Amino acid sequence: MAGYRPCVLLDLDGTLVDSVFFHVVAWEAALRASGHCVPMWRIHHAIGMGGQRLRPWLLGEEPENADEISADHRRRFLEHADELQPTPGALSLLDDLQRREIAFVIATSAEPETTEALLDALGRDDVAVADSGDVGSPKPAPDLLLSAIEDLGMNPGHATLVGDSPWDAEAARRVGIRCLAVRCGGFGDHRLLHAGADDVVDDPRALVGRL
Repeated sequence: MAGYRPCVLLDLDGTLVDSVFFHVVAWEAALRASGHCVPMWRIHHAIGMGGQRLRPWLLGEEPENADEISADHRRRFLEHADELQPTPGALSLLDDLQRREIAFVIATSAEPETTEALLDALGRDDVAVADSGDVGSPKPAPDLLLSAIEDLGMNPGHATLVGDSPWDAEAARRVGIRCLAVRCGGFGDHRLLHAGADDVVDDPRALVGRL
């Protein structure tokens, strides 16, 4: 198609780095320390939202000590920073996009300190990153995705998001961005497809040469 220039948005947490279940454990401990007993399976269902959405989604309201809970979660998560690893094929996918000169950016809702730990685990400092500090509302709002596409100077209709959570898929669906979901975040196919994913694969390795 004349004038068609594809671009790719890559989620970081759970998509390029195997981090989801570290978040689950950290949130459960932080919430429990603050007097809130939330089952781990339910916490997992919320992973992929920004913290300001995750807390009221899990608790029914934003707690008065929200900042303290988030800080405790961040501290507990970062205690495991040395254990974080890229997901299968994550580095190969980045290399493939660069080799084929496909415009891409990592778009993450993680806070700066967490983002730094995730990028350290990925071992790549040569990639562009758009984070939630640039936008007002975290996923499933599409603000982060639109900001990242604007940074690339691209059209949402030419973009593909690679993400691991239903919240990624929902955010992409809201603004007409194709979403390819990966199972390495631990979410089932039905939930990802129902949220708006166009297809589901095991991990980034399955997308090398496909984007």
